[in-house]
Amino acid sequence: MHFNASLLGLFVCILGVSADSASATSLATCNPLETTGCSPDPALATSISDNFEKESSNYSPYRTPSRISYGDDGVSFTLAERFDNPSLVSNFYIMFGRTEVLLESASGNGVVSSFYLQSDDLDEIDLEWFGGIGDEVQSNFFSKGNTATYDRGEYHPMADARASYHNYTIDWKPDGLYWYIDGTLVRTLANNTSEGYPQTPMRIYAGVWAGGDPSNSEGVIQWAGGATDYSQAPFIMKIKSLSVSDYSTGSEYEYTDQSGAWTSIKAVDGKVLGREGDTPVEDSESNSSDSSEGSDSSSSTGSSSTNSSSGSTGSTGSTGSAGSTGSAGSASSISPAATTVSPSNSSLTATSSLTSKSSETETTLSTRLSSSSFNSSSSASTVSATKNVAPLLGGDFAAAAAVALTFVLSLL
Repeated sequence: MHFNASLLGLFVCILGVSADSASATSLATCNPLETTGCSPDPALATSISDNFEKESSNYSPYRTPSRISYGDDGVSFTLAERFDNPSLVSNFYIMFGRTEVLLESASGNGVVSSFYLQSDDLDEIDLEWFGGIGDEVQSNFFSKGNTATYDRGEYHPMADARASYHNYTIDWKPDGLYWYIDGTLVRTLANNTSEGYPQTPMRIYAGVWAGGDPSNSEGVIQWAGGATDYSQAPFIMKIKSLSVSDYSTGSEYEYTDQSGAWTSIKAVDGKVLGREGDTPVEDSESNSSDSSEGSDSSSSTGSSSTNSSSGSTGSTGSTGSAGSTGSAGSASSISPAATTVSPSNSSLTATSSLTSKSSETETTLSTRLSSSSFNSSSSASTVSATKNVAPLLGGDFAAAAAVALTFVLSLL
């Protein structure tokens, strides 16, 4: 099925009128695999640690800033009413690296706490917690926005993530990806997966959102654990501390072509993997963390849990669309790094509450609308994506967008 250009234009016009001040910023993201001339990504090129006793210059509010607060316990993300999506995004990118977050997830059926890394070309590394089920966390990944399947998520059993802070580490290298919980390795992903491998510069997102909101598709609601009961609000996710190490150096990261391969990334005034093996954490803005929650992450051998069942018809909030261009992020394009680094023994100083996956779905919607054609199954996914944007943008715009897209699709 193909989009008629005039109908697509009508939909875009409706979106423009409806968005008003609640515009979706991620819809305007420049994807280097689809567009030339995208701005370079500002590099972190060091190691930092924030305890969020006060607002940090390293991160900016992404959604619902009025529901984000700082104090002795770090940063709190409060979902108090429908359409709240308090979330932060980093003001920097890392090109391979390590994140360590000390996080307490939110309670509440259908409430999703999220911590994830995402690149401009929709590579992605995820951790997500479900408020109705406190004794597990889901890890996931995507390459180049490919959501053709939802079978790469895995669930990991753990002590109640809602009852106390836990230490979560993501160690991202060119030859493998490693997830840790409280110092125990729970999942390893090789760089030769058939679904591709995340390998382009990434920002960090954290926040909480209502996956069980009635505006979402039934598949998303089921994945999130059921309908959200707003009468039980507020639902609060907390991050005690967050440490980030960039394994590369330089001032910016540039895409030199549209392959999506890590070898095509240029570190301006620096070197990709120039810091791997030399990544001490530096306190950021005197926001050091003295948490003793973390354990020795190098001694773990835990195995990953069973496959995710999030392949429901509704998007699980992943970013990419199956129709995105540039599939060179496949494993075949990756050369293993010359050296690998075992996770440090430092305690995790970060707490994760990822920005809603819905934010990624905004980009998915943009990507799918920019495609010249897509099949009927992806049109259903597009409707789902539009509904997923609802909690992020507020009721008026969300409703208008859903109605507009439904109307356009009905004319096809």
